[in-house]
Amino acid sequence: MEYICILKSGSHSETWTGELHLLRWTPSQYEAEINGRGTYFHILAGRHIYGNYLCIPNHDVGCELSSFSDIFWNEERLSHLMRKVDAVTVAAGLVHLPALASKQPEI
Repeated sequence: MEYICILKSGSHSETWTGELHLLRWTPSQYEAEINGRGTYFHILAGRHIYGNYLCIPNHDVGCELSSFSDIFWNEERLSHLMRKVDAVTVAAGLVHLPALASKQPEI
């Protein structure tokens, strides 16, 4: 699925399209591919006993997350680990994981 990414910097904003492909999911974990602005992310995201997490093995990134819908917090957290535009692309894609999974059978 395609989605819109928005990077705000003061009064300036930049938009681009991200693409999310859900590879598989269980009630506690998602595996997906995210593409945006020419960068590919293979993500593993899910819940653990204390909250949510995200691993992006092909970028050597891993961290805890807020809820998947909390773009602001997740973007801020990810921007300390990767370029800001990449953090925006990933955080905006995470929002769509639960809805996309609900439309596909569990694997």
